[in-house]
Amino acid sequence: MDKQALGARIARAREEAGMTQDGLGNTVHLDRTAISRLEKGERKLSVLELVAVAQALGRPLAYFVDDPVPAAVSRRADAAQAHETTRLLDAEIEDFAADVRILVDLGLISPIERPADARTPADHDDTERLARDLRQHLGLAADPIDDLGATCERLGLYTFSAALGVGGADGGCVEVGDERRAVGAAVINGEAPGGRRRMTLAHELGHWVCGDAYDRQASADSERMISSFAIHFLAPRAGVTAVWHRHADWSNRDRALAVGASFRLSWSANLGQLMNLGLLGREEFRALNADEPHAGDYLRLGGLRWQEELARPYVSPGFTAACLNGYVSGRLTAARTMELLRGTLPAGELPHPEASSDHLRRSFEGHDDA
Repeated sequence: MDKQALGARIARAREEAGMTQDGLGNTVHLDRTAISRLEKGERKLSVLELVAVAQALGRPLAYFVDDPVPAAVSRRADAAQAHETTRLLDAEIEDFAADVRILVDLGLISPIERPADARTPADHDDTERLARDLRQHLGLAADPIDDLGATCERLGLYTFSAALGVGGADGGCVEVGDERRAVGAAVINGEAPGGRRRMTLAHELGHWVCGDAYDRQASADSERMISSFAIHFLAPRAGVTAVWHRHADWSNRDRALAVGASFRLSWSANLGQLMNLGLLGREEFRALNADEPHAGDYLRLGGLRWQEELARPYVSPGFTAACLNGYVSGRLTAARTMELLRGTLPAGELPHPEASSDHLRRSFEGHDDA
């Protein structure tokens, strides 16, 4: 990374940490002028100074030495009209994508073949068909998806739930690789409500499987089509109607509660899908949407509830396994492994590293059978 790019990284990390140039300088024992020159790319930084800056700003060292993932920059530019991202989301996407790339480069995560004909669906029938085909491919039938993060990984999309703030950006995803072989890196807001987190990740999965970062024919309606895919993927027609009819003696509001609990949907997304499927009329949708339920409304119906998932801090299970396998095989240090895992595992819970063959041989010397 050149001095200008490094300086820009330092400036952005400092601003996001809410620190002034004076404050950073005092922490790392440099004067404000030196920090200013660093951020302008006019001053070199020693290794020890860089380590101190990284620690002061709460960033992994790799953030300041690795080049940005080209796809991350490209994806954000392509999606500028589709996502109201924040600088915090951009930074988290870039960091996570860089870490995914490291695991790919180390052979700990394998990229997948990208279908050359992947495109954003043109209409709602196509979105439902795509969701149904993917579910069939994954062997999900019409059942609820219990572990959405693991399901997305089966399609090559890895997930990190970040602290983006209540009411902050929902999320985004990028391709790490090229148009033919890549993995996806998704960041979602781990502080959003549970149903919204699931909908956001399903939405980003839609972007990933449709290859929309490379789809030159994508229209202004692409986001609407991706959202349509997401709800059909989370709550398929056959599964929703089965739950709805199973409770035919309940009021429509209670039946909606049963559907929402089964498929772990937000109230608005749940009602929208029921209207899409012709199970609710528009007027009833409006009336119910204005009467959002509390937890007790679910619990009074025989204890309806669902297990929360994707709350921060969270990284999807395949990403976690790749990091830990990198550690036990000696390809990642303990410190780097902990950085990659982003607070999801206490340091004392790292697995035992693999013993080398030399170590094992020495251990058994002098223990020949009598």
